[in-house]
Amino acid sequence: MTDITVYFATNRQPTLDAGGNIVGFGDDPGPVDGYAVRFGKAEVTVDLAASTNTMVAGSLYVAPEILTPAPGVAPLFGSQTIFDQVRAEMLGGAKPTIVFIHGFANTFQDAIERGGWNSAFLAAGGFAANMFVFSWPSGGDLVVGEPLPYVAYDHDRGTAASAGPAIARTLRILHDFVDGLDPGNRCLQELHLLCHSMGVYALRNGLQAWLNLPPPPPPMIPGSPRSIRSLASIATPGVAPTDVRRTFDQIVLAAGDEDDDTFDDPSKLELLPRLGNAVTVYHNRKDWVLNTLSSVTKFNGPRLGTNGPDNMGSISDKVTAVDVTDIDDYGQDPEGHQYYRIFPEIRDDMIGVFSGRRPTQFPKRSYLSEGRWLLNK
Repeated sequence: MTDITVYFATNRQPTLDAGGNIVGFGDDPGPVDGYAVRFGKAEVTVDLAASTNTMVAGSLYVAPEILTPAPGVAPLFGSQTIFDQVRAEMLGGAKPTIVFIHGFANTFQDAIERGGWNSAFLAAGGFAANMFVFSWPSGGDLVVGEPLPYVAYDHDRGTAASAGPAIARTLRILHDFVDGLDPGNRCLQELHLLCHSMGVYALRNGLQAWLNLPPPPPPMIPGSPRSIRSLASIATPGVAPTDVRRTFDQIVLAAGDEDDDTFDDPSKLELLPRLGNAVTVYHNRKDWVLNTLSSVTKFNGPRLGTNGPDNMGSISDKVTAVDVTDIDDYGQDPEGHQYYRIFPEIRDDMIGVFSGRRPTQFPKRSYLSEGRWLLNK
């Protein structure tokens, strides 16, 4: 068994005890219509052999905030507290950090436990990384309600869309935190982004909200010739920016519950490749959640997570699609949707991605066509 520290940001509604202390987070958007974000961390005990991952009781820590301090007193930001701790981990442990956006049907505790599992699962393959989870207000049910059998999906689809501004705010805070570091005292470890299922749709809404944030004042780094500029500071609402700076190294989208034309559409994820060195899309033609729950019952149309991007020839050459249909096994993954955290072959491929391998350097991939690869057993 392994104890994993999972850092988080969330725009969920806080759950309070009798003393007004935050003891958890619910399934609905929190204050300011879900725009307010709280930062913290928790411990997760993971036993890969027993397939268990349990959030440690009493380990939840929500960083305190004082946003309107008394005159002469500096404000206290939870984001600064947590990002300082993440940076210390990256420095002390020489580990990269993965920002993880979870999918449909995850409570807050589920999301934290999933983050802990992902961290331990990757470490078992030789890739140790800090895990930072953005937990949007998903519920914990896959299919609930009569006579409306899919109200859980409708709830999560709505909260994933409305979480866009909170995701944008979190990513901009992270972006500006990194930009504001003393250039001579950076940890030199990479930031990666991993999104699963409806988390890809949440990311789409976050990217669009980020592009439309009003520009903040551009403070200067002492001794530096350039100003700190976030993506928002160079974006005009409705106008695609032309000089978006990279924030992440590798961006991985697994089982994406997103339209397959998303990289062709500026109102979706067309600009996402500018935020990273590369984007890898894992997809499974037998994904039940996407083929049935999302596509058929919700009329969402062709999904990114089933056949990959619609037209590789028209999108950024930073995007690679990896078909994992031959790896997925019904006995271990009956929904065909959780493969990224179950199968060692897919884990090892992801580790290669996070490690910066080129597409031609993966021994278990077979070339299919432009930008498309098949993962073999």
